[in-house]
Amino acid sequence: MKKCVFVFIIFLLVGTVITSKPKVYADSQKVTVNANILNIRSGPGLSYPIIQKGKAGDRFTLLQTKDDWYEVQLSNEKKGWVASWLVTVNSQSKATSGIVTVNDLNLRTSPELSSSIIQKLQTGQRVQILETNNEWFKITVEGSTGWVSSNYIRLTSKSSVTSNGEMVTILNNGTNLRSEPSIQSSIVEIGNSGETFSVIEKDNDWYKIKLNGGKTAYVASWVVSSTVKMNRTKSNKVNTKGLKGKTIVIDPGHGGRDSGTIGITNTLEKNVTLKTAELLANKLRNAGANVFLTREDDRYVSLPSRVSVSKINHADAFISLHYDSINDQSITGHTSYYYHSMQKILAQNINRGISNETVLKDRGVKFGNFHVIRENTQPAVLLELGYLSNPLQEIAINSQDYQESITKGIYNGLVDYFK
Repeated sequence: MKKCVFVFIIFLLVGTVITSKPKVYADSQKVTVNANILNIRSGPGLSYPIIQKGKAGDRFTLLQTKDDWYEVQLSNEKKGWVASWLVTVNSQSKATSGIVTVNDLNLRTSPELSSSIIQKLQTGQRVQILETNNEWFKITVEGSTGWVSSNYIRLTSKSSVTSNGEMVTILNNGTNLRSEPSIQSSIVEIGNSGETFSVIEKDNDWYKIKLNGGKTAYVASWVVSSTVKMNRTKSNKVNTKGLKGKTIVIDPGHGGRDSGTIGITNTLEKNVTLKTAELLANKLRNAGANVFLTREDDRYVSLPSRVSVSKINHADAFISLHYDSINDQSITGHTSYYYHSMQKILAQNINRGISNETVLKDRGVKFGNFHVIRENTQPAVLLELGYLSNPLQEIAINSQDYQESITKGIYNGLVDYFK
């Protein structure tokens, strides 16, 4: 009888061990922290010591479960256990594609601004998104894996659309025509300015085109003009009123080795355009707009690259900021330029906004053959915001009051445009 009882007890113990065996996850599932502060412990229970703390929104890879506890992978290659009732389990989706929307985007070793920079990414580069962490994406690009700010990656799908007689024209000499819709793919042929090709289909931000001799290639949409695109009067986004949710690209003229015009007392145009851009960007962001700058520091950016930021982000408005100069030092005022007819209404609204907010002489809304508005298929304007060649206006341009008035005028013009 004692032997039977002993065997029964052993059976219960073994059964208990079997039922509490941890479940191991082969596929990469994630847990997201729900609590403000999460204690991560060395074992699956409250009696185990705390080895690390997590905060709301942190995500960890789920390794296995035991009872009401999850074992997770920590960033320092250690492992820890978290209470299941303080986190949410999410299956990790398959890698998503994205496109870099700015130049010199830092790829970092971890999702922190203080972490080391692995390399810099450029506008138009395709990336694969592996996971997210608050406002960061973990990506892989050209064999490197790291973290980037999610604000500068535009998500894309893998779908393609068949063209209906669309044609594209190359904008610049030496344009690369590639074997695949990626700037990492091999170059099939070199295209030159003015060459026109039939579009077979569109694959996100790339065109599959037909070459002479029946061959095909891919060309990036931001280095060509399209017969269909040029007939648009607005972007193909849902037309909602107000600045909130609008995408606005601000282009601080010049930069780096290109100083722009130089004032009587050596004010560099490139410096004041950046100052104006930063002030305007803050006003627009506070109103809920999505704002991109073609440069955020003193560096050279080519004209095609500036236009590409507008195209890739499908800008609702592109604003190129400049300051003027002329031999006649008595000339003052501001001027607003457009190239395509569909850009004129934007120029008129902004020009009126500046005139209403400042005492500057209104030199009018004019046609201007400038690259950044000529090659831009989005609503775009180029603004000359004063004359650095006029000694008094140069002093004013460098003042905070002048900058506040100018940017408020541009802001008000955009508000009117999006009414």
